[in-house]
Amino acid sequence: MTVPSPKTHGSTGSRQRTFVVPVAELLRQPGSRRHVVHAAPIEDLAVSGSRVPAGVDVAVDVVLESVHDGILVTGTIGSSWEGACRRCLEPAHGELSVEVRELCVLDGDEETTYPLDVDRLDLEPIAHDACILALPLAPLCREGCLGLCPECGANRNVERCACPPSPEIRWGTLSLVRDEAPQVQTARGATLPDGVAGETAD
Repeated sequence: MTVPSPKTHGSTGSRQRTFVVPVAELLRQPGSRRHVVHAAPIEDLAVSGSRVPAGVDVAVDVVLESVHDGILVTGTIGSSWEGACRRCLEPAHGELSVEVRELCVLDGDEETTYPLDVDRLDLEPIAHDACILALPLAPLCREGCLGLCPECGANRNVERCACPPSPEIRWGTLSLVRDEAPQVQTARGATLPDGVAGETAD
């Protein structure tokens, strides 16, 4: 249900808060519950690697329960996200589905609770924070993305390049030791790094 709200702090005009729901009746009846389903866009949902596109709805499906301290909000927040793949830089996208369980009180700790008005509750801060925490910082276009060739920049998901494959990092140090160590001849003709004992002739 959409309920007009007063001006937000620092705003220059009236604004409709689409996630505001009336809770006066709930607060008068401890233990009572109300199921709320709503969807609307929320501005500025972005982290360094991904974002909820502008104008895309954030879906709220929660149960409001009247408890001794205020209103307990339990349910799911969902939306879609987009970004750039961290390996190939192509567009990446996916879906968010976040379980929430938050307490809203009249006078509480802002670090652990959400604000509650005398007769209404704004679910937008809860939905906003849930999306921000769930957005991927390093998204992938798909599992197993092959990324870009570090030599020529070709997208290995769509084309093959003529560049030699890069040696695996975990073998790089061993390769240097093998190439730089002096070699000694063993009795059976094999070469081993200096200091490594070989087989002797029977």
